Amino acid sequence: MFEEYIGYLPFLNFDVNAFLNLAGNSPFSAMLYLFLNGGWLILFPVLWFMLKNGWLEYVQNKNAAKREWILLRISVPKASEQTVKAVENFFAGLAGAHAPASWTETWIEGATQPVLSVEIASIEGSVSYYVRSLRSLRDLVEASLYAQYPDAEIEEVEDYARQVPSEYPNDEWDVWCTEMTNVMPDAYMLKTYVEFEDKVSGELKDPMSAFLEVFSRLGPGEQAWYQIILQPSDQKESRKRAESVIKKIKGEKEVKKQSIFESILELPIKALLEIANMLMGSAIGQKSSGDEKKDNTPAVMRLSPGERFVLEAVERKASKIGFNCKIRVIYVAKKDVMKKARFVQPFIGAIKQVNTFNMQALKPNGQVGVNGALWWFKDRRNNERKGKMVRAYRSRSGWTGLNKFFLCSEELATLWHFPILIQVKAPGLRRIEAKKSEAPANIPFG
Repeated sequence: MFEEYIGYLPFLNFDVNAFLNLAGNSPFSAMLYLFLNGGWLILFPVLWFMLKNGWLEYVQNKNAAKREWILLRISVPKASEQTVKAVENFFAGLAGAHAPASWTETWIEGATQPVLSVEIASIEGSVSYYVRSLRSLRDLVEASLYAQYPDAEIEEVEDYARQVPSEYPNDEWDVWCTEMTNVMPDAYMLKTYVEFEDKVSGELKDPMSAFLEVFSRLGPGEQAWYQIILQPSDQKESRKRAESVIKKIKGEKEVKKQSIFESILELPIKALLEIANMLMGSAIGQKSSGDEKKDNTPAVMRLSPGERFVLEAVERKASKIGFNCKIRVIYVAKKDVMKKARFVQPFIGAIKQVNTFNMQALKPNGQVGVNGALWWFKDRRNNERKGKMVRAYRSRSGWTGLNKFFLCSEELATLWHFPILIQVKAPGLRRIEAKKSEAPANIPFG
């Protein structure tokens, strides 16, 4: 009975001689013979992978079509006395959007973790702050903001990013665009607002003032968009990466957990080594009398001040709430007024304020966005990149472009915060000139 079932397994009855004879006479017949006699099994994992991902994409797209998104414009009072710490708390509040999906919700309903987006846009020099989210998350966004800025104004507005073309080349408009990426592994920390504080006077030299100065210098026919995509997560993977970096800095060996399969393979190797030691004697591995004494000082105590500072920063970042992020920058203008030197170099200079050589840094990535160093079909490829980037910005896509990297709430607050208005003189910045309050209850009537 068992032999009968084996007969139905083609790869166990494969005739090598028949295959070789066919290969010598007719290669196509040999390939067909191979396929019919078990070769199709090689394609099964590929077909399963394609089917699984195709289904997941289908249900996710179907679910995404039902979602309703809103864009909120935020204005804070000119006389607000809040610090950047308030915006860090605001980002910590947004982490409440994290909603892990069950197997049924993922594979049947197509549920995905929705992304949020915080943005700064300059429309002909008029600068505004925005948050884009699902309509169902509006209460979360407003509660997180009003908790820190009770007098802020939040209004739902039309999407400014849909006022320009998304296909290039265009007769009237042109675009420069890029994504900013991390230079070091994302466990390392950017220079944050804490380090912009004067140690003597305690005054914060607001890094956002340089950003807003660049944005407010634009004129008629010019626009600049700055977007940070935020994807909430449970931070398990980011913590693992941070732990790996911390152990590396401390000089500790990272113990890799072995799988059962690896343990089984390692058993005979260990047995052979034991036998070899027994045969060759105990002299193997013994230290000679001239060996130097081992330094028993803990590795942490041997760190230099700079290394200790990096270690503390990595540990501080790992302890904070954060998001998987993507940063996009777009400068779009009418061709007759477009001047990249007015925006591109000043913006890169402004963002370099948060870069350090011993920790983290941000840089424009040449794999996406406009790149002047392309060799083949340069104009065509750049035009395709322009359209792709504008469409990704409009949809606030968390997938198009580079991989996301982790930023904690302290880093995000440095890269996107309401300015210390006493320091920022940008004339185009949208703000509330005075706080609004309710009328006194004792006003006489009649």
